[in-house]
Amino acid sequence: MAQQDSMDVTDKFWPELSAGVDIILSKAGEGFETALYVQLYTDVYNFCTALKSWLPGGAYYTPADTSSSVHGSVYGRQLYTRLNDHVTQWMLKVAERAAEHTGDDLLTFYNQEWNKYGDAAKTIHNIFDYLNRHWIQREQEEGNNVCDINTLMFRLWRNNFFMNVRNSLLESVFSLLKRIRGGQVADLNLVKSVVDSFVALGSEDTVYSGNKKMEVYDSYFLKPFIESSKQHYEAEAERVLQEGSIRNYMVWIWDKLLEEDERAVLCLHESSLREFSEALNKVLIGKQRAKLTSEFKPMLEAQEREGLKRLYQLMKRLGESVGLDPLRDIFGDFVKEAGMEAVKKVSSDKDATESIANKSRMFVNALISVHDLYASILRESFESDPGFNKALDHACKEYMNINAICVSPETNAARLLANYCDALLKKGNANTRVAGAAGASSEDNMEQQLSQVICVFRYLKDQDIFQEAYWRFLARRLVNEQSVSSHGEETMISKLKEVSGVDFTSRLTRMFTDITMSREMVEQFNEPGKAQLPFDFDMKVLNTGSWPFKVPDTKLKLPSELDRAVDQYTEFYQSKHNGRRLNWLWQYSKAEIKMFFPKATGSAAKAGYLFQVSTYQLAILLLFNADSGPGTGYDSEDGPTLTFDQIVTATELTKEAVAGELEVFCKARVLNSSADNKISEDASFTLNSGFKSKRLRINLSGLKKPEQKRESNDIQSTINVDRMLNIQAAIVRIMKARKQLSHRELIEATISHIKLFQPQIADIKQAIDKNIDGGYLERDENNRDLYNYLA
Repeated sequence: MAQQDSMDVTDKFWPELSAGVDIILSKAGEGFETALYVQLYTDVYNFCTALKSWLPGGAYYTPADTSSSVHGSVYGRQLYTRLNDHVTQWMLKVAERAAEHTGDDLLTFYNQEWNKYGDAAKTIHNIFDYLNRHWIQREQEEGNNVCDINTLMFRLWRNNFFMNVRNSLLESVFSLLKRIRGGQVADLNLVKSVVDSFVALGSEDTVYSGNKKMEVYDSYFLKPFIESSKQHYEAEAERVLQEGSIRNYMVWIWDKLLEEDERAVLCLHESSLREFSEALNKVLIGKQRAKLTSEFKPMLEAQEREGLKRLYQLMKRLGESVGLDPLRDIFGDFVKEAGMEAVKKVSSDKDATESIANKSRMFVNALISVHDLYASILRESFESDPGFNKALDHACKEYMNINAICVSPETNAARLLANYCDALLKKGNANTRVAGAAGASSEDNMEQQLSQVICVFRYLKDQDIFQEAYWRFLARRLVNEQSVSSHGEETMISKLKEVSGVDFTSRLTRMFTDITMSREMVEQFNEPGKAQLPFDFDMKVLNTGSWPFKVPDTKLKLPSELDRAVDQYTEFYQSKHNGRRLNWLWQYSKAEIKMFFPKATGSAAKAGYLFQVSTYQLAILLLFNADSGPGTGYDSEDGPTLTFDQIVTATELTKEAVAGELEVFCKARVLNSSADNKISEDASFTLNSGFKSKRLRINLSGLKKPEQKRESNDIQSTINVDRMLNIQAAIVRIMKARKQLSHRELIEATISHIKLFQPQIADIKQAIDKNIDGGYLERDENNRDLYNYLA
C-alpha cells in the first residue's frame, strides 16, 4: 500500500514541481514571483511529509498510512531521483546547444549558462531545503551516497554538460590566449570566468572534498594549460635566439614573463601560480642558463645596471642555488679583481711614492671607489640581496688587505688607513678632505669621509693595528693642537665606538678630558699676578695610562729661560695636586721662536722668520744665540762656531739625538756644517747668517725618518704583546666554558672567538703552552691531544 501511495503522490505532485524547476533553470537571474517560490517550497515540504498536499485543481490528498518515517523516506528518494533525472535531461539539451558554438562564442555561451545555472542551483537548493535538512541528512548519517541539492546540481553540470564540451572549451581558451600572446586584442575575462567554473566544480562544497577539491581544475585545465604554454614558448624561444643575440633574448623573456605573471594572477587560481611560473622559468631561463650567466661579467665590466637588474631578476626565478649562487661567485671574483687592479694602479703612480700621506690618501680612495661603485650596483641592481652582499664583503676583505701596496708592515692596510684618517683630521691637509655634494657643509663632508674610513675599517683583518696607530696619531693631534675640528674628532670616536666598543674608545675619551683639564690649569697659571714669564707658556698634563707617550731615556739640559718656567709651573701644579709627580716629555714638546739672520736681505728677513721647533732643537739653536759659551767667535758677525761634541756636552743629549737635529738644521740651511753640510762628529757648525726663505713660518719639528722607523717598530712590538695576551685570554674563556677540548677544536674555537685580528696558528700554540705553564690548562693524562681546564 505504501509503494502504491508513493507512486501516486509522485505522479501527481511532480508535474507542478518540474515545471517550476524549468522556470528557474531557464530564467535564473531574471527573478520570478514570490508566490511561485512559496508554492514550490510548500510542495516540497508536503511531498516529503506526505501528510497533506495541494493537488492540481485545488484538491487535497491524504495517504492511508500516515507514518511519516516510512512515507518520508520513500517520498524523499522519489523526489531526489526525479530531480536528478529531470536536470540531467535539461543539461544534455544545453550541451547540444553548446555544440553549435566555437571559439569565443563558445566561451561566451559557456559563461552565460554557467552564471545562470549557478543562480538556479542556489534557488533550487533553497526550495528543496526541507529535503536537505531531513531526508538527505539522514541518508548521509547512515552512510548512503547522497549529497545535498546544491552539490547534486553541480555534479549534474559536470557529468552531463562539462564533460561533453571540455575539449572544445579548452581549444577555445588556448586559441584566445595564443592570440593575446601574439599581440592581438581579446577578452581575457572570458578565460577568467571559465577557469573560475573549473575551480568551483572541484571545490569542497560541491563535487569533491578533501585532497580532491581541485581535481577538476588541475586535471582538466591546469595541466593542459601548462603543457600548451611550454610548447608555445619553446618554439618562440628558439625563434628569438635564431633571430637575435642573447641580450635581445634576455629582454624578450623578461617582458614575456612579466606579461604571463600578470595574466596568471588574473586567470589562474592562486594555488597554481607558482607551478605555472616554475614551468615557464625552466623553459625560458633554465634551458639558456649557461648563456645568460656568461653575460653577467661583461655587464659588470660595462656597469649596465638595468641589464644587471634584469638578469638578476631572471636568475632569481630559478632559485638560490641554481640561479643566484653562480652569479654571486662571479660578482665576488670580479669585485676582488677590480679592487686589486685599482690598488695596483695606485702603487705605480709616482705621486703615491712621494710620501706616506699621499700613498695612504690614494690607497684609501682606491679602496672606497671600488667598494662604493659595487655597493651601489648591489643596491640598485641586486636589491641589496644578502648573498651578493656577502660576496661583496668577502671580496672587499680580500683586496683591501692583500694587494700590491700592502707588502710590508709599514704599508699594512690598517696603518695606511690610520695615516689617512690622521691626515683627514689634522690641520693643513686640505687636499685629503674632498668637496662633497653641492650645498653640503664642511662638517657633512667630513662625516661622509669618516663614514668611509669606518667602512674600510670593518674589512680590516688587523683592526688592532689601526686602533694602536689611530691612538698615537690622535695623541699627537691633541698635544700639538692640530685637530681640524673638535666635531670631527668626536664624530670619529662615536663611529669607532659603534664598531669597536667602549673598551677602545674609553681611553680616547679620557684623553679629551685631560686636554680640557690642562687648558683650565694653564688659564689659572697665566692669571695676572701669578706667572711672570717673558713668553707664552702652555703645558698639558696627561694621564700616564691613557696616552701612548713614554718618559724619554735621553736627558736634556734646558735653556735657563725655559728652566725657570718649568720650575714655576711645577710648583703651581703641586700646590693644586699634592703628591703627584710630573714627568716632562721633552721629545714631544715644541716651541716657536723668531730668528733674525745678520746678512739676510729682503722684507721677510727684516721681519724675522718664525720657526716651529722641538725642545731639543730649541736647546741647540739657543746655543748660537748666547753671548758666551763653549764655542768660539761669539763676537763674530756670523755668531759663534760650535763643534759637534760641544753641542752634545752643552745640551746633554745623546749623540744620536744631536745628529738627527743637526741634520734637520743643515738640510733647511739654518746652520752650516764644516763638512759640506754633512753631519759628523768632527764637524763644526755655524749659523747661516744669509738664510733666506719665501715662507715666514717654517716648521722644523716634524718626525724624522729614524723616529718614524722607531715608532713603527714600537707599534708592531706593542701589537705582538697585546695579541699574545688576547689569545691567551680567549683560550682561558673558551676552556672555562667547554672544560675539555681537543687540540684541533681549541685552535678552531680560538680563531672563531677573536674578531679584532686573525690569530696565527703558531701564536695560538705558543699561547696554549703559556697557559699550561701558567696553570690554566693541562694535557689529559690518557690522551695528549686533549686539554683540560684547571679552575
